[in-house]
Amino acid sequence: MRIRLTAFAKPSPARFRVLLFLLLWFAYGAAINSSNLLEFGLQQIGVEAMVERGHFYPEGSTSPHLQTKGDVFEYRGHKYAAKQPGQFMAGAVVYFVLHKLGLSYVNHYLLTAALVTFLTTSLVLAASAVALFEVARELAADGTRLFWPLAATISYALATTAFSYSGIAHHDALATGYLVIAFYLILQLSRGKATKRASYIKAAGGGLLLGLAITTSMLPFFMVVVCLFYFLSLRRWRLLPILVLGLIAGLLPLFIYNAVSFGNPLLLPNIAGNYSDTYFHFSPTNFGNKLALYAQALIFYAPIFVLGLFGLSYFPSGVKREPHFLALAAMLVVIAVYVLNISTDGDCQFGPRYLLPVMPFASLGIAGYSHLSTANERRLAGLIVVGVIVVSFGINLVGAMQGAMNCSKGSEALVKQLAAVVQGNWHGHPLALWLAAPLAICVALFALSLRKESEKALANLSRGS
Repeated sequence: MRIRLTAFAKPSPARFRVLLFLLLWFAYGAAINSSNLLEFGLQQIGVEAMVERGHFYPEGSTSPHLQTKGDVFEYRGHKYAAKQPGQFMAGAVVYFVLHKLGLSYVNHYLLTAALVTFLTTSLVLAASAVALFEVARELAADGTRLFWPLAATISYALATTAFSYSGIAHHDALATGYLVIAFYLILQLSRGKATKRASYIKAAGGGLLLGLAITTSMLPFFMVVVCLFYFLSLRRWRLLPILVLGLIAGLLPLFIYNAVSFGNPLLLPNIAGNYSDTYFHFSPTNFGNKLALYAQALIFYAPIFVLGLFGLSYFPSGVKREPHFLALAAMLVVIAVYVLNISTDGDCQFGPRYLLPVMPFASLGIAGYSHLSTANERRLAGLIVVGVIVVSFGINLVGAMQGAMNCSKGSEALVKQLAAVVQGNWHGHPLALWLAAPLAICVALFALSLRKESEKALANLSRGS
C-alpha cells in the first residue's frame, strides 16, 4: 500500500507518546558507551562526592576512574568543577537510590555511570523529544499532523548532536531537555484550554524547568530569558506568581551550591574560576572565525539543522506573528549572538556542542514544509527531509556509539571515529544487552501504531472522496 505524506492522521495521544518516549529512551540507553563514561568522568565525580561524602567539591574518591582532571579549579583549598551543579545534583538523586541498592562507582563503575546517565540525560532528552513532537503538531498544517511533526521530532532526537550527547551525564544536554519541555508547557498555557489546576501545574513546571536549565548550564541563559518574556506576552498574570515560585525553586539548588562552595549565592563556578573564555565580548576576527566554524560544523555534523532553518521560512505569515514563533526565532538569535562572541568553541567535541540548545528549535522548522502550497511540493520536500535525516542520523549514530570526547582535533571527530570503526575499535555498551529486547519491542509496536494510523487516515480520505 502506497502511503502519501498527507495521509497520516492525528495519533492516539497517550499510547503514541509513550511508545515514542520509550523508543527514544531505550535507543539512547543502548548507545551509551564506555568511552564517554570514562572520558566524561568529571560528570560522575561530582555525583559520587555528593552522595558518598556529602560535599560539593569533587575530591576524595578511591576509584581510579574518579580522579579530578579537565575543567576544575582550586578555590579556598578545594577543587571545584567549572560547571553548573545541576548535572551533579540530578545524578546524585539517581545515584543515592542505586547506592542503596548496592551499586557503587568504585565496584561497578561502568554500569553505575551508565545507569546514572540513562536515568538523567537520556530520560530528559527522550521526554523533551515528546514535548517537541507536541509543539510541532501545533505548528504543522492541518492534514499533516503526524508525518511532519514526527519528522521534526526524529530530526532533533536522532539526527542532531542531541543524539551524540544523549549518553553523557552532560550539563548542556540536560539543560536543553529542560528548556524544550518548559517551552512546551508555556505554549500549552497560551492555548488557555486547561483547567485552573492544570494551568497552575504547567506554570509551576515551566518555571521550575527554566530554573533548572540555568542551574544546569549557563549556555541557554538568554534563551531562558526569551521564554520568560514569551510567558509575559501571554498576560496570564494570575499564573505569574506560580511561575516565579517554580523558577526560584529551580534556581535554589544553584544558590545553595554557590553559597556553600564560594560564600556567595550569586557567584557562579565559571566566575569563581575566572574562566573568561566563556565571557561575552565582540571581536570582528573572532566573530568571523566562529561563524565559519559553526557553518562548517552544522553542514558536516547536523545537515538536518540547516534544512530546519530553511523550513522556518515556509510558515505562513499568521504563524510567524504568533508569540510562540517569535520566541522560537528569538531563541535562535540570542544563542547565535552568544556563541559567536565568546573565545571558546567547546573543543574536544563531536559536532557543534555549543549549539545543542538550539537543535530542537531549528528542527521545528521541518514542520514548516507542511505549509507548502501543493501536494507535489510537500511530497518532494518530504523525500528530501527523509534523505537528510538518514544521513544526519548515520553521522550522529557514530558519535553516540563511539564517543563525543575528541581531543585535540574536534573538527575531525567524525573521521577519527569512523576510522576507529573500520579498524574494529568498538567501545563497550554496558546497557545494550539489557535494552535490546525492550527496544525491539518498542520499535515493532511503534511501527504497528504508525501503520494503523495511516490506514485509518486513508480510509477516512476514501470515504470523504
